[in-house]
Amino acid sequence: MTAISKKIDLYQEATSTEQYFYLHNGTPLKSLAELIDQLANINEELFNYHVQEKNNDFANWIRDVFGAKELARRISMSRSPQGMLKSINKYLES
Repeated sequence: MTAISKKIDLYQEATSTEQYFYLHNGTPLKSLAELIDQLANINEELFNYHVQEKNNDFANWIRDVFGAKELARRISMSRSPQGMLKSINKYLES
């Protein structure tokens, strides 16, 4: 049996403002590309607000809004912005 790979379009936007991800500082994110941009420069306090040991808001958003369960699983294990970016890049390369 072969695994079915479902790729995600980095620029696909959430279908409504209710599905946007709102960072704690109020910045709305509409797509995975916007999340990647934010992760590259996010401050530690803001990142830690959204990512705790038992909850990862970014992973939940990717799973619930874009249906990318495998990508969400991978980034849910990351505890740093750099680790999350690395997980996203590995997912996109596979």
